[in-house]
This record gives sequence, C-alpha cells and structure tokens, in this order.
Amino acid sequence: MTALVAALDAMLKTVDVRVLGRHGVGSGWLTVVIEGVVSDVEAAIRIGRSEAENHGELISADVIAGPAPGALASMPHMAGAGTSKPVGSLAMGILETRGMVPLIRGADAMIKSAPVHVAGWTSIGGALVHLVVRGDISSVQTALQAGRACADEVGEVYATLAIPSPEAGIAPLLPDPPNSDGREEDAGALGILETTGYVSAVGGSDAMVKAADVDLVRLVIASGGRVDALVKGDLDAVQAAVEAGIDGAQEAGELNASCVVSRPSSEIMACFGGNTVRNTSGLHQAMGLIETRSTVALVKAVDQMLKSADVEYEGRYKVGYFLTASVVRGDVGAVRAALNVGAGEAERYGELVSAHLIPHPYPALEERLIH
Repeated sequence: MTALVAALDAMLKTVDVRVLGRHGVGSGWLTVVIEGVVSDVEAAIRIGRSEAENHGELISADVIAGPAPGALASMPHMAGAGTSKPVGSLAMGILETRGMVPLIRGADAMIKSAPVHVAGWTSIGGALVHLVVRGDISSVQTALQAGRACADEVGEVYATLAIPSPEAGIAPLLPDPPNSDGREEDAGALGILETTGYVSAVGGSDAMVKAADVDLVRLVIASGGRVDALVKGDLDAVQAAVEAGIDGAQEAGELNASCVVSRPSSEIMACFGGNTVRNTSGLHQAMGLIETRSTVALVKAVDQMLKSADVEYEGRYKVGYFLTASVVRGDVGAVRAALNVGAGEAERYGELVSAHLIPHPYPALEERLIH
C-alpha cells in the first residue's frame, strides 16, 4: 500500500488524470486504475512506475487506449470509485508492517513521540497491514522514525512513507477512520499474540484469560492467515497472560509473534480495541476446532465429525492463506471423538493444520469469538 499511495499521489500531482478505483487482488497485491486522455495516462503511468519502484515492489503497469465500455462495467475496481473519505491538508505518514505485532508497537511509539493522530489502519493481504497518521510534516517524520525503530524490534517493517500535502484523489486508498465514541481508555499494558490460523489464536486466547486477570479485547484478522488476540490489564498480569498464551498457541497450532506494550496510548486502545460482544447464551460446552488448508478436506472432516459423534456444528472462519477453521460443540468425550475422526478424514483429503479441544472454554473468550 505504501508504494501504491506514493505512486498515485505523484501521478495526481503531475498529470491531469482521475481515479476510477482500486482493487485488492490478494497476497498483498493492490491495483489502482486511472483514466484520462491517452497522453496524460501514459505520462502518469511512467511517473507512477518510477515512484512505486522507489517505495516498494512494482508488479505491473499498463495503458489501455480506448477501453470497451462493456469490459469496464463489471470490473471490481469500480466499487472503489467515488469515495467520500476526506483527505484534508495535513501531512500523512504510513507505517506498513508484516503482521500486527510490529504495527501496534510502532503505532504506539508514533503517538507517544510526536503530536500526530491515527487516521485508520487496515490489512491488505499477504500478512501486510498498515496504519496512517496525520499531523504537520515535521511531526509525521518524527513519528515515523520512532515507529519504525520500535516496530523493527518485534517484527518486520515493510515500508514507511511521509507525504507533506497529500492529493485529494488518493482517498480510495485510505483506510476507514477508527471507530471511537470519544472516550479515553487507559490500560496498564496491552498484550498481542499473533498466530497463523484461527485455532491457535483461540487456543492461545483461552490460555491467556485463564492464566491471569486480563480482559480479552478482541480477536482480529491481520491477513495472510494471521489472527491476533489482544488482551489488556496490569503490566504483570498481561506479561503472565502472554507467556501462557504463547504455550497455548503453540499447543494448538502455530505461533507467529507476540509482544507487550506498556502503558499504551488511549488513541491506540481506541484504534485497535473494540469488538462486538456476541450472545453466548446456551454455549459453555466443550469446543472442538479443526483447521485445514483445503475446503474439500474441511467439508469431509466436518461431515464425518457430525455423523460419528453427538456434536453440533457452530460455525467456520476463513483467515486467508488457504486456511479455514470450523467449530463443533458438545460434551468433552463427544468432541474428542469427533476431532479424532475429523483429523483423520482431513488428512485423507488435504492438509490438516490443527485439531484442538478446549474442554471448558472461558466465558470471556466466548464473548469475543469471531467464527
């Protein structure tokens, strides 16, 4: 996204072209489409190529002279046209990382190091996530420097970008603003556990809330098959919870990263916190989770689980990277039997990633499940 924003901003500043929309292809590949007279579009693409290569990886660029209307009408990028997001005149800074652990750590450092505010964040695929801050250009540059340094300590920084005066036409590329009711939220610490796959995230979350007096803030998708569990509480409790969560995640599946942010800013809590609490009446039975890297394997596994044991299908969640998890409920013995059958069936028809039993799910966990 950093390379695409830099390219589009330069194109719009230099040549008279208009943005038709954008499209996320998957695996972190992004496309932006512009229109105008042929000579202007050709000039814009030359500028955009150069700028994109300076800030990231250019996949491809092309000019279609006189495109057929029928060929454009159903193109998915058209859904991103005509956005009403305000861009404003403040300078813009983008921090893009692989995974949310370095993003949250870097974002907190940015807010604490300079008078900037978070304008939103989102994931784009391939485990890439990015966050936008706004302020005067000097503050944005200072914030990016601090954010990159802190993010580098816990993960991979993919790119950073500062734009002194962003063009209004880049609006289709910007994330939605944070959902906030204006309340200031303080926390002694914020703990982040990042896994590859849903099963390991749920297993790690269950371990965290059982090990220490912490609140599970939310489960959130970071793209590329990664899921993040966020907990808050006193520093000692959050550290103990994350340590337990690491073991729980590794027992259930694959741990990717973790970190603890001491005294996170209220703006970071407002940006990354907040999740709809679902109705948990009638739950609290044992939970069986099975995750595969194949739709066929998952369907066959769930079918045999439901036929072989007295369990009920509760739902599924697709996390990207070809990973999908399904959840069944019942008494402990029935769920264990179902998982044994399901694991064998999944291995026959595809790749089994994880099969995990939680005998007694914690109520605080059940409120935050996203399947």
